[in-house]
Amino acid sequence: MNFYEIKIFMNEVDHHPIYSSILALLEGKSKVSLKKSFENGFHLSVFGWFTQHEISNISAECTRLLLTHPTEKYDEEAFRVKYKKVAEVALKEKALEDIHQNKVLVARRADLFGFQNEEQLQIYIKINQIFDRWFRNRYWKKDNHILSITRDIIPFSAYLPDTVLSEEHALYSNGYVSHLSHYLGLLHSLNEKSKQAIIGKFEQAGEKDRESLMECMEKDNALTRELKVLFQDMEDAVQRDVLNFYSPHDDAHIETKVAASSSRHKAALGTPALSQLILKDSVLITNRWILNVLYEKLVLLNIKPLDKFYMNYLLSTIRFKKEEVYG
Repeated sequence: MNFYEIKIFMNEVDHHPIYSSILALLEGKSKVSLKKSFENGFHLSVFGWFTQHEISNISAECTRLLLTHPTEKYDEEAFRVKYKKVAEVALKEKALEDIHQNKVLVARRADLFGFQNEEQLQIYIKINQIFDRWFRNRYWKKDNHILSITRDIIPFSAYLPDTVLSEEHALYSNGYVSHLSHYLGLLHSLNEKSKQAIIGKFEQAGEKDRESLMECMEKDNALTRELKVLFQDMEDAVQRDVLNFYSPHDDAHIETKVAASSSRHKAALGTPALSQLILKDSVLITNRWILNVLYEKLVLLNIKPLDKFYMNYLLSTIRFKKEEVYG
């Protein structure tokens, strides 16, 4: 059994027989998940451990369904223009060179899917499966709402230990600080007019949504229970040096990210003493890995990028003062 990735290049549509086929695969196969991406064209990526026989059958089935039900082709140059900035931010400029449509490509991934060791890859798959079990029946649907999703995850954010790592530099370890960092990262990328417009829009919506969110902080659900077990696994993995705060990225990637980040990020990641404080912080590491996967699932849930940042804003305001979230 080897690790494979099946890329199903198809235009974005509300309904397609391939969706049912993928959901059946997620329900019946362990150590398999999916995401949606723009690299080399709109596609669904199904990834995990398969036998050669399994991968051949899945590829043949997806190819048959695309031949029988091809999706409408889109303009490739317009696609490149639309995703140029996204590719640059993700450091994936080559992702727009070749564009595929209505095609299935299969690759055996001997590169550990970009991770540094197999245990990191297994952790990534485990997080994916936790979210798949919770969200898969909502994938591709148009009526998903970011407040509902935020209500689902806030019990785990509230559960994580809350520690002050550095009072002087306002450096915290808790279930909310990653959301604050990502929200501030958005504001840092905007001009002053756009920034104030976003702040005003989020503040207005947050007035009523925050109360609804507070009611869910102590509620228990299957998602929270699974994430609590994952946190224990992550603590153990950090102690065994399987991963740290920067995993799975190398120094060059980190330096590029720091250079383009907000002053808060630069202070935390660019100062050796502060960097050491977060290097093996299990809370920050767990939240970072969980959010990276959650963000991938939000795309499958048809959540718009701005709504994702609204989630970041909402959760930030639960823990941090108004001036800290630029509100």
